[in-house]
Amino acid sequence: MTVVPFDRKHLIDMVIQQRQKGLVHLLTDDVCAALEGMQSYTAMDGDEVLACAGAIEMAPGRAVAWAYLSEDVGSRLTTVTKAVRRFLKMTTYRRIEMDVDCEFRQAHRWAVMLGFEMECDRRRSFTPDGRDCALYAMVR
Repeated sequence: MTVVPFDRKHLIDMVIQQRQKGLVHLLTDDVCAALEGMQSYTAMDGDEVLACAGAIEMAPGRAVAWAYLSEDVGSRLTTVTKAVRRFLKMTTYRRIEMDVDCEFRQAHRWAVMLGFEMECDRRRSFTPDGRDCALYAMVR
């Protein structure tokens, strides 16, 4: 697996996991262009895109983590997880937040595997389509 700077083409090339497909419409050209200029990366296996992830600075010292994973990441999720952990350790943010769909159990497990702790178990109607999300955070 290799990690390269994020390019909007990576999201187009990736077969996004089913649970995240409903959010793809939020990835407008403007959003993708902004993500390209931030701390955003893509995990690749040859030409296959496994994941796109990064951190969006909200204020000095505080960022929100984001990630889209491939439907086909499968057994390579362990390697992707290690790469994301390395990225999180290297960032200079004092606080990194992560929003997780309350009904997406695998995402809750992944947040914990990455080192996040749940701070709020339910923020009602948090997503644009009205789903509830839990707030996870990593504070140094």
